[in-house]
Amino acid sequence: MVEDEYLIADALCSAFEMEDVRVVGPFPNIASAMTALDEGAHADAAVLDVNLNGERVFPLADRLIADNVPIILTTGYDSDAIPRNYAHLQRLQKPVHLHELFGCLNGLFANRK
Repeated sequence: MVEDEYLIADALCSAFEMEDVRVVGPFPNIASAMTALDEGAHADAAVLDVNLNGERVFPLADRLIADNVPIILTTGYDSDAIPRNYAHLQRLQKPVHLHELFGCLNGLFANRK
């Protein structure tokens, strides 16, 4: 998970752990997430905040797409802020509701079978 707001990241991690989901991260920026991947971290899916303190998450998304990792983007922006080549990715509007997030994750895994 990549989320630059500590309270949001902490709440999401707690929710994932309550569902017995192992969280890789959370990472507050692209550099720390990329370093973890370089060091062998593996994700079955990724939840990425689009805007990380003014830095767009798309270079990380590109790497995860190349590794065939399903992605859910979270953002406070409307769909016009998402470049066209990422329009196919799942997107949740902030504030993210947990039932929507888990529904998207379940859908991603159902589509992979």
